Amino acid sequence: MLSTSRILAALLTGLGIALIVGGLLAPRFLIGDGRLPLDLEHTTWTMADPAGEYEGETQPITRQLHMEVQNPSNREVASIRVGETLLAGASGNDFDNLVSAGTWTFSMDRRTGLPTGPLEVSNVMILPETEVAETGNWLKLPANAEKTTYEVFDSTLRGTAPATFTGEDEIEGRTVYRYAQDIPPTNLALRYADMRNTKTQVDPEGNQTRSFLYYTAQRELTVDQVSGLVVGVNEKVDTYYGDAQGGRVEDVLRYDGRMPEEQTAAMAGQLGGVFSQAQSQAITTAVIVAGAIMTLIGLVGALRPGYTKGRRRARASGK
Repeated sequence: MLSTSRILAALLTGLGIALIVGGLLAPRFLIGDGRLPLDLEHTTWTMADPAGEYEGETQPITRQLHMEVQNPSNREVASIRVGETLLAGASGNDFDNLVSAGTWTFSMDRRTGLPTGPLEVSNVMILPETEVAETGNWLKLPANAEKTTYEVFDSTLRGTAPATFTGEDEIEGRTVYRYAQDIPPTNLALRYADMRNTKTQVDPEGNQTRSFLYYTAQRELTVDQVSGLVVGVNEKVDTYYGDAQGGRVEDVLRYDGRMPEEQTAAMAGQLGGVFSQAQSQAITTAVIVAGAIMTLIGLVGALRPGYTKGRRRARASGK
């Protein structure tokens, strides 16, 4: 019958071997270079202002983005679909509150977050799909994001604007960086064709004046440092019709949308399996070393003959 010490040594050896095997296999299960995971559960960004303004009336405003990873996707590239809706009003029926809706599709490099080609947008009011060539990082910055400035895509602008690093924080045990994006008043009619980008005003005397849709935004992006995934968005948006010089003629939409903290926490918390390359290597090495030490101790305890013989001699002499 095996002694208790030999049983413990064998268990220690087995556990050590299991750790070594686990360390060797870890890179297959850990995302060790910050690339976009394909199985994210929380991929919705909701920015809400209960006291926004739409067409001159104070009412709740909600803008929402929902991202889906679709096929074909592989180790390097992910096929992305982003649904975008803008709601205004307190009605319980989203269709009654719908101001605009659209769907964006593109292919994204899972490490850099950059589109590998043009974006295509399909608007419920405009068919067919429109191709947008001016692209940049949108909902994901490069892995291992840096304290610098990135060109970040804005769907209303249909182009990019700089987002500058402003600070560092921690959410759900993850290091996050904050970036500020400031888009000055921009005449959208000069950027792309859309039936809503121009309007004709008629004064009391019947004189007609053509005006243009202007858009301005200040946005704060909260970004998981390792993966580059945007986990939080707060944005202050103002759109209005103005004259050719930018003078305000008619208000359209104004809101200060905040993303709920619990939604940001959920988005950051789901990234627990995403590590930087240095973190992944450190974890793998630590597990393998710990397993090797445990295996060595177990083998020494199980195979050392002197210890067993000494115990037998002690029992034979009555000591």
